[in-house]
Amino acid sequence: MQPKPTLWKNIPLTFLIAILQTTISLIPGILFLKNSSHGALILNYMILYLLLSDFFQLIGKNTYKKGRSMPIAIYGLKLIISAVLIYLIIQQTAIQFGIILLAYELFQIMIFSKQFYYVDSLFYSFTNAFFKGIVFNQLLTISYPFDYDFELIKPFVFSFFIVLFLTIFTQGMYSYLSRQPIFLLLGLLSLIGTYYLVVQHYMSQQLDTWKLISFIVATIISFFLFMKTKKAKKKEFILNLFALASLIIYYIQ
Repeated sequence: MQPKPTLWKNIPLTFLIAILQTTISLIPGILFLKNSSHGALILNYMILYLLLSDFFQLIGKNTYKKGRSMPIAIYGLKLIISAVLIYLIIQQTAIQFGIILLAYELFQIMIFSKQFYYVDSLFYSFTNAFFKGIVFNQLLTISYPFDYDFELIKPFVFSFFIVLFLTIFTQGMYSYLSRQPIFLLLGLLSLIGTYYLVVQHYMSQQLDTWKLISFIVATIISFFLFMKTKKAKKKEFILNLFALASLIIYYIQ
């Protein structure tokens, strides 16, 4: 009997990672949610939409790493389901939300194409961190009418840095152009930047001592498990757990 392809053997763990990534994209907004007029109304649709997107992104990056592209028929089905969920979100909010999510769909199309080597670019790193660290959380917390204030970004700067670290560090695992050393170095630099932000918040009394200590402990434990684990998919799972734990520590009241 022939062994299962690696991709299908990893489907359960891939789905678990997709759940973690969806949670990472929304947990700051959920914990920070205060007076949003619609956050609770669209939360279920946002969870379904992001879970679908995250799962397909993981599959897409895996095929990209192998130098292939996702079959059009399968991706077409994903687009149909996404369109329905975006429509339901618009029904509960406003057309601006649909435009933002359509922009995210365009971002995903770039991931699924091997032609642009998008997963090997820093533009992918920062765009992914912007959407998952800031945009999706603001969709849960911004109120209608949309009298937008850029000060609303400040609460989600930490989540941006955490997602940026996670994105860059895992990009090396999916690099088709063998840029693993570059992404490892950039991932460590982004973690240093995250620690700089955390220390600054602690020094300005925006962060409790127990949160700083917990963040340090979570980092040490996660990197110990990361170094001890040999399989790339399990390493990615550990990094996502670290990102989720960091966000909960930082944003919990």
